[in-house]
Amino acid sequence: MAAYLDSSVSGLLRVSRGSSARPRRWRNPLTGKPLRVALVNNMPDGALVATERQFCGLVESATAGQAAIDLYYLPGLTRGAEAQKILDARYLPVIELHRRGADAIIVTGNEPRAARLDEEPYWPELTALIDWAAEHTASALFSCLAAHAAVLHLDGIERRRLPMKRSGVYACKVSPGHAVSLSGTLSICHSRLNEVPKRDLLQRGYAIISETPGGHVDAFTKSWGSTFLFLQGHPEYAPDSLMREFRRDAGRYLAGQRHDYPGIPENYFDAASVRALQSFRAKAEGNPSPGLLEAFPAMAIRHGLQERLARSASAIFSMWLGNLVEILEAA
Repeated sequence: MAAYLDSSVSGLLRVSRGSSARPRRWRNPLTGKPLRVALVNNMPDGALVATERQFCGLVESATAGQAAIDLYYLPGLTRGAEAQKILDARYLPVIELHRRGADAIIVTGNEPRAARLDEEPYWPELTALIDWAAEHTASALFSCLAAHAAVLHLDGIERRRLPMKRSGVYACKVSPGHAVSLSGTLSICHSRLNEVPKRDLLQRGYAIISETPGGHVDAFTKSWGSTFLFLQGHPEYAPDSLMREFRRDAGRYLAGQRHDYPGIPENYFDAASVRALQSFRAKAEGNPSPGLLEAFPAMAIRHGLQERLARSASAIFSMWLGNLVEILEAA
């Protein structure tokens, strides 16, 4: 990765130690073998393949395809027949990760199914994975619900329900003076109903990496033997991910599966799409019916947003994996 990214991102994202610190060969310096990154994919059936493609693509891009990526799943998550076929074909149960090992892991979120995280049917498997990662990896990345589960398990920090879903693209300012090698502002997708508050994290020794406007935490970190990176946002999202989620949630409203119509993602659609979606909402709330989804308007995201999202995601994963190599070199 070059020392400096495109300056059209608000602020300048920078590798703090300069490009010479970035490894040319992405290998574990202790073994000489390619980095082994494990993806534990917990996403719902409909997003399983897309999530795999997104996270694996970012790791492959950041390491020039030199890292080895292994795929794992939690057997405690109930799956439909088609999703289970995919898991059986190219994934391994997470107990195999405990046996085979990895330099780093990525743990994705899932749609909540219980009132409390520690009541989820896969909670014992997930907490065992968190404990294993702290002892047996150099670094671990926890995304969305997995981040909330990790801080609940490790430090008893309860996530809090937001007044309304936080959905959109936010300019996340990177905090000065932390140990993670980014600076400036990141464009990050968020899509969540809950958050862990900044005050609770600081009281328990977490370092805040980046925040959305209003002081809401985007990314944060803490060492548990392994260096843990927690993401409340979704840098891995494809440009159309929020679009697909919004249409899905509108469809659920029309089908009577949710009582409120979803809010339009902030800072995401172009002006013409926002006007069309507002008009459609008026029709939907006036006479909701599943068939109305066929008239859902075409949507387009803001000009230049795709490039800003890609640059921010690249910066985060280049930073994370570059720091991983530095941790291994220092071991």
